[in-house]
Amino acid sequence: MLSSLCTDPVGAGAAVLIGLFGSAHCLVMCGGITAAFSLNLPEGQRQGWPFWQRIGAASLGRVTTYLLLGIAFGALGGWLSTTHSLMTLVLRLIAGVVLILMGLWVSQLWRGVTWLESAGYRLISPWIHRVQSKLRPTTLGRAFRYGLTWGLLPCGLVYSALLWSASTAHAGQAGLQMALFGLGTLPALLGAGYLASHLVLQIKAAQLHRISGSLLMLYGVWTLVPVLAMS
Repeated sequence: MLSSLCTDPVGAGAAVLIGLFGSAHCLVMCGGITAAFSLNLPEGQRQGWPFWQRIGAASLGRVTTYLLLGIAFGALGGWLSTTHSLMTLVLRLIAGVVLILMGLWVSQLWRGVTWLESAGYRLISPWIHRVQSKLRPTTLGRAFRYGLTWGLLPCGLVYSALLWSASTAHAGQAGLQMALFGLGTLPALLGAGYLASHLVLQIKAAQLHRISGSLLMLYGVWTLVPVLAMS
């Protein structure tokens, strides 16, 4: 059962790294959303346990969206690879390139994938903001639904992770990778607590960014080796 779900343990570990060390970007993109989330709560729910319950439910909703998107993209990649044998190599090529780009992103050396955000922002954001404006997350169920839409917000890092997950050509592996990616972003987005805030300070260190980004780029090169060997 586990082997059918996780076909690439290294990829699963890389997904956590991408989420964790890319979360400095998530703070820029989603920090305002977290603040808006708090303002949508009644005053008595903006701190303490009631707040943590609701932000936790919203975070679960966001990770659930990533999981479902991963399953869909992985299934699409699997269908493409079975109907067109050449797509197996194409998907692996995409995976390697995207991993290197994400490694550059995490290393803070190049942030070129932000163009994906600008395209998605124009198409998706207006609809999502209209939905969220009608969803005051005063209950756990409403907070969860708020999080489901949160997961659809334009983000170059998320889009890159989805392209990479599609290249697995496996719904279970892709869904797992996207869920782990989402969990990796939680320490930064929930960084108001003592432990999380200290972790955020640590992951902002330039040296750690360089190391984690280099590991991702090495994994991307390793992914590309079979493709390059056939050329």
